[in-house]
Amino acid sequence: MPMSVGQAAVERPSSPFADARLTNRLAMAYLLDSIAIFRGEDHLLDALLISAISQANVDSISRQADLQVTYAAPDAPPPDALRRPVSMNALATSLRLPFETVRRRVRGLVARGTCEAVSGGVIVPTRAVNSPQYFETTFQSYERLRAFYYQLRDLGLLKELPPPSVDLGGELTPLRTVARVSNGYALRVIESVMQAIGDLMSGVILIEVLRGNTEHLAADQRGGEGASPDDYIADELRRPVNISSVARRIGLPIETVRRHAATLLDRGLCVRVKGGLMVPTEALARPNMVAFGTEHFLTLHRMFAALSQLGVLAVWDKAELAAPAG
Repeated sequence: MPMSVGQAAVERPSSPFADARLTNRLAMAYLLDSIAIFRGEDHLLDALLISAISQANVDSISRQADLQVTYAAPDAPPPDALRRPVSMNALATSLRLPFETVRRRVRGLVARGTCEAVSGGVIVPTRAVNSPQYFETTFQSYERLRAFYYQLRDLGLLKELPPPSVDLGGELTPLRTVARVSNGYALRVIESVMQAIGDLMSGVILIEVLRGNTEHLAADQRGGEGASPDDYIADELRRPVNISSVARRIGLPIETVRRHAATLLDRGLCVRVKGGLMVPTEALARPNMVAFGTEHFLTLHRMFAALSQLGVLAVWDKAELAAPAG
């Protein structure tokens, strides 16, 4: 009797390359889910700008373990006095967006009360990160990352993580620490995407197409037998995704997605097949995409290393052991 995809993934021996590519595939699904949670009904660019502003504001806190612990809990937001403003020019440069686009959208965020203009630039103030909407989306993101951690851990894909250097305490929910660490990871990945693809929107659309091509596969599906010799998932195992689905999941107009998809098609990063778009193995094996995959794998490991050192993973492991069976 022929093996299913899931059976094949379990019985086929893995390799370091296959493990790394599996990790990246699962991570892209996590990243896109996190963006969708944070974006809500907002425009993708607004969500990315809020993330970039917030991360720049608390960069000094993110670099100090004692402050990460001090401002870890839901009821312990950093005060505005510790938030460093970021300029419009710095935002435009970091996200590779036109200055006028950034200025116009940030003005809209200030008008909504999400951001606040101060001397030296703009901040996401403490009142904005104490709102019911903030807690709802941040708890959803927290739980999505915790589930992703359990997934990678149980598949044996998290190796050589450092031990905790601080003790958060068993009863603490390190919501804000996790938000800062995971937000930093997401922004670094976005930066790597732009370096590989050259355009923010095209890069996000490419990742969404790639996710759609492979999300039907078993969580432990690796490349190998029946796939390319370099441990990629074979093209015949990928399923096409249509433009309307990509637009809906990213929250962009169909015509915007169609325009960027045309650029990806012209560059050979996507191909059009029956049923929609697909990112072929040939595109993934290009030097810029291999470099992106390598950089992302290292960025992901740094995120989990930071979470381990800050005691977050120990808190999650303890919570799982304490959870009632079933």
